[in-house]
Amino acid sequence: MNIHQLNVQYDERQDRLLVRVKTVQEQEVRLWLTRRIGVKLVEPLMTAVSRIEALDPAVTLADEASRKILVDLKQEDFLQKADLQTPYSNTTTALPLGELPMLVTEVTIHLHANGLTQLVIKDGGDEGQEPRTCTLNLQSFMVHGLLHLLQQAVHRSQWLDPVESPDHEESAAEAEPARRTQKKIYTH
Repeated sequence: MNIHQLNVQYDERQDRLLVRVKTVQEQEVRLWLTRRIGVKLVEPLMTAVSRIEALDPAVTLADEASRKILVDLKQEDFLQKADLQTPYSNTTTALPLGELPMLVTEVTIHLHANGLTQLVIKDGGDEGQEPRTCTLNLQSFMVHGLLHLLQQAVHRSQWLDPVESPDHEESAAEAEPARRTQKKIYTH
């Protein structure tokens, strides 16, 4: 499967991330990532990017702090060269996993010595459907791209925004009657 385009969008109605992978043969794989999977996948992808870039002799020789800076520079270089402006093509001739996106329950990442990254994506199946598996073999620039798109989608989803504690809501509710009884002061 030769990957041509990747797309990751937050679907507010589903409260999930829709990942679409388009091949050069015009096939499309559709995946739903839940909050749990979507947020947890960022860290391993960041680790994969670091390990991929560590295959570069210049990065391998560096100390840990320098290695992180070099990896960040490689990510920036990727973003400078990547085509993030071309809209995702909606022309599809085949949907190997079907019309409905596969609900991802597990992702395993394998790094190979040649820099290729393999994502083994599974769903648990249910009463009406057998468990399915999808394997994606990504070159290093695709891993950089997937990480970038996933980070953007997680940010748009607001899944990582802090949630106010119930104590904060109670104190705000208690302050409301006091605020209403205060006299309004007008000045010119």
